[in-house]
Amino acid sequence: MSYNNTMTSNGTEMRSPVYLGSAQAAGGPAAAKAVDTVLQEGFGAGQGVVQGTVNSQTLESLRQHTRNASTFSSTSAGLGRTRASLQRQRAGQTDPRSPLVTLMPVNANPTEVLAGRFASWRAVIKAIIVYLTETASIQDELVRQHLRLSHAVSFPFFSVENVRQPITPEEKAIQQFFLPLGSGSIQDLPTILTGYHAQMASMASKASKELTNEVIPRLEDMRRDLLVKIKEIKSLQSDFKNSCAKEVSETKQMLRAFHESVEQARYGTPKSDPYLTRILLDKQIKRQLAEENFLHQAFNNLQASGRELEKVVVMEIQSALTVYARILGREAQLVFDAVITKLDMGFLSRDPVFEWDDFIARDPNFVEPSVPMRSLKDITYKHQYDPLTYKLQCGFLERRSKFLKSYSRGFYVLTPSFLHEFKTCDRKKDVSPVMSLSLSDCTVAEHSKRDSSDFKFILHAKQNGIIHRGHNWVFRVDSYDTMMEWFNNIKKLTSISNPTEKAKWITEHLNLDVNGRPKRHSLLRDNQSTTTTRTSSNLDSPNNAVQYMPNYDGHTNTNTTLSSPGTSYILESPGGATIQIPLSNKKEANNSLLPPKPVS
Repeated sequence: MSYNNTMTSNGTEMRSPVYLGSAQAAGGPAAAKAVDTVLQEGFGAGQGVVQGTVNSQTLESLRQHTRNASTFSSTSAGLGRTRASLQRQRAGQTDPRSPLVTLMPVNANPTEVLAGRFASWRAVIKAIIVYLTETASIQDELVRQHLRLSHAVSFPFFSVENVRQPITPEEKAIQQFFLPLGSGSIQDLPTILTGYHAQMASMASKASKELTNEVIPRLEDMRRDLLVKIKEIKSLQSDFKNSCAKEVSETKQMLRAFHESVEQARYGTPKSDPYLTRILLDKQIKRQLAEENFLHQAFNNLQASGRELEKVVVMEIQSALTVYARILGREAQLVFDAVITKLDMGFLSRDPVFEWDDFIARDPNFVEPSVPMRSLKDITYKHQYDPLTYKLQCGFLERRSKFLKSYSRGFYVLTPSFLHEFKTCDRKKDVSPVMSLSLSDCTVAEHSKRDSSDFKFILHAKQNGIIHRGHNWVFRVDSYDTMMEWFNNIKKLTSISNPTEKAKWITEHLNLDVNGRPKRHSLLRDNQSTTTTRTSSNLDSPNNAVQYMPNYDGHTNTNTTLSSPGTSYILESPGGATIQIPLSNKKEANNSLLPPKPVS
């Protein structure tokens, strides 16, 4: 079978295969007429393939195709039932060894049925040609669509003409916001998309040419050759004209005569010799079998030729569909290789904030997240832990007015150089003292005795120039021990004039290390209240601004947790914790808790 690729005629346009009905299977004239009609149409002018239709025509064509498919299914089912019935009739006959049995369909029209079958194959090939032609047209359209999509890739830092370098200064500035090309950033996306669409356009163009120039012409040649083969098959109809029925009838008569001669010879006077009747019967059976075998050979030749022809047809269709499947596979693989893999290994696999993190790390206008926030304990400066920067004692005292005999309550802080009076004990909000007395201009004059009703001590301020005259400041506390603590500390500080000696005494008194840091908790820190128990880790710096308010009742500005005007000790317990004890309740404390070192 030759395939002339230069021929472009589509051959015969097949209609719905109604010629496969039961009349054709029975060899009726309707089947022959249907095939004749097909042959006549095949020699007419070729019908061109419609390249495009409007949507309404397409939908109507699909509906008509569905109805035709339903009709074809019904017709095929009827044909199948007819053939199955004939096979059951032949199988249900008597023993094939009987001379009256004919195994061949003596009244069949196999050439018409086979011609109808290959006419159906022509219709199938026609449908495949139409589909592949439309596929080639779609591939041409895909070329245009992918070119449009490639030009639609218009990122602010990317252009088709100049891929790597932006055109305008604004685009250059935008490009600086993102990671460079090839690092898996968003800048890789335009290159991936344009490359994908360019490859898809090239592949679609190759697919269209392959279908149009190779696959479709071979199918058209096959369809034209089938038309010739159908005519050749129809010309073999004379090979199936036979006299098998006549020979079977004569065999039946001779077989009856043979049986009668045998019966007469066995049970009565024979009219004819069974020997002679048997010779005649065998001769007739040979003529019958010769006619049957001739018909059988015709069936074998026709079926073998039809089998080889259909094999070629199916192989050609398989080859066309293999090319089509290979085109689809290449397109799918290209999508995977050019888009999915690159995106999956690049931008899609990155952390959603990787662009942001890199932007923050590169831009000097922002701070890296790894830079920690600093606190006061992270700061160091000169004289940070100088002994002269510590407080030695703090608490609430009552001071007598200069002109009146009434007392006013205030919170006092004793430092190495001053005695400060504050309104409250909150060093966060109340940082400016109401009054400050320089210890270099003061001395302690006297204090009350233990059996006195009031516990007072007098701080004498020396005369400083002509304007500032000397004055005696009277302070009152609620216990003798508290009074003596204030008195002794002030006396010691006012008696030491050398700053070096004063710093040495403070270091010993507050138990500071060589660097000036406290070795244990101290009451004389700004970051603790008079009622708070804290660990030493919170008291490492004299400049810690954290302050805790004491507990007050709802009626007066009085510290209800202390029986004395607010002075207390903080002592270390054996387990390492610290306990703050008001001086008024010191006797009730555990004997194992020792007070601070007394002033010498």
